Amino acid sequence: MSKPEKNEEKLAAEKASQAAGDVQPEAASADEEIEALAAEVMEFAPEPDPLADMTAERDEFKEKWLRLVAEMDNLRKRSSRELVQSRKFAQADVLRSFLEVQDNFERALQSVSAEADTDAPDSFRQGVEMIHQKINGVLKEKGVTPLEALDATFDPNFHDAVGQLPREGVESGIVIEVVQQGYNFGDMVLRPARVIISA
Repeated sequence: MSKPEKNEEKLAAEKASQAAGDVQPEAASADEEIEALAAEVMEFAPEPDPLADMTAERDEFKEKWLRLVAEMDNLRKRSSRELVQSRKFAQADVLRSFLEVQDNFERALQSVSAEADTDAPDSFRQGVEMIHQKINGVLKEKGVTPLEALDATFDPNFHDAVGQLPREGVESGIVIEVVQQGYNFGDMVLRPARVIISA
């Protein structure tokens, strides 16, 4: 390399170092300004209060706990209601079977009347009556009550119309005959009454 080329390189290196030196003080001053501003902000910012932080955290956990307790209580109540309903529906199914047996005993009592000339002894009739009374007692004990349908206005929630007959002096839609007795089980219709209504 010649001397002029070396001098030019030297001058270029000095300019570059001066330029870098000029940038470094500017960067240093920007960092110092940021630190000074951060210090000023920290002076005016309130110091964190550990008691207030713990109180807020406690209140948050307490609210979550109370919501969880309320949710569990609602779940317990809902489960209890569903259990009662499922038991009631299961009982209703069994009681419907007893209604068929009761109907058969009523038919047996109607066919073997006390005045009829039959070969059935009185002890047989008394036995059938006792069983019929026992079934009625069990049904009443379990909360089964007969529906009062005769002379009532037809209601499809409680009655099942099997026929319609004209009858003088009776308004249309009134139950004039009960073909099969209906029953309630608490507030549930266990079996609707099968009825004939006036036309």
